[in-house]
Amino acid sequence: MKYTESDVVKVLKKTGIMKGDTVFFTTSLGMLGIPDIEKVDSINDICLLMFNSIKKVLGKNGTILVPTYSYSFGNASKKKTHSFDPLKTHSTIGPFPNFFRKINKVVRSIDPMISIAGLGPKANRILKNIPHTSYGRDCVFERILKIKNSKCCSIGLGPNWIPFIHYLDWKNKAPFRYDKFFKGVIVHKKKRHKVNWHYPVRVIRKEATANAHKIGELACKKGIFKWSKLGRSSVYTADYKKYFNFVIKLTKFNVWLTVNGPKFNIKRIN
Repeated sequence: MKYTESDVVKVLKKTGIMKGDTVFFTTSLGMLGIPDIEKVDSINDICLLMFNSIKKVLGKNGTILVPTYSYSFGNASKKKTHSFDPLKTHSTIGPFPNFFRKINKVVRSIDPMISIAGLGPKANRILKNIPHTSYGRDCVFERILKIKNSKCCSIGLGPNWIPFIHYLDWKNKAPFRYDKFFKGVIVHKKKRHKVNWHYPVRVIRKEATANAHKIGELACKKGIFKWSKLGRSSVYTADYKKYFNFVIKLTKFNVWLTVNGPKFNIKRIN
């Protein structure tokens, strides 16, 4: 089933996105199928269609946020120091993030693990001058909570893709994740800076693997999400703060809802 730019615009509006909103988009454009356009020479043509559609809906006062995760410091070792350059480092999570980060006036957070790119009047406020932590205090996911009319939108993916899931784990002091610091070099304004970066990691057991399907299903039943079909897949949109508050209440008495589970005794790992 093919889709057009007008279809994308219609669906984004139907799921609750309005002019002036700040929206965190997660995407899997391949799941939507092929768009109904005259010529598709590359994936960039599909990315451009999606970007133009988003811009039409949000207008000049809207802000687009897109994850451009690279996990650059994750493979560092004693023999090799890895670096992150927000202007050059490739994102490892799909074509749309890499298309978007190269757009004129897009800013990218200087996070060597899970950088986020943004375009619009709220982008600098959310992404600039972040502390050296991906999920700790004053991280991007916490800052978005303070932005009015902020939403999260999953295109081609399901409601289980929660932007703030690991920030939530950190806030809940989830026993299956622990603080870890990664060393590397950040290139900023043509200067190289050695940094220690705080990035909480999970215990290496299948029970501790992130899994938000249960939460996504509960959120849908509660009416947190508005959704609509697009191409071969769907689009899901939720108010960011409302969704966060819903999940924080769910996990207050069971922090294990964000992972495969079941609960296990952390002290027995070693």
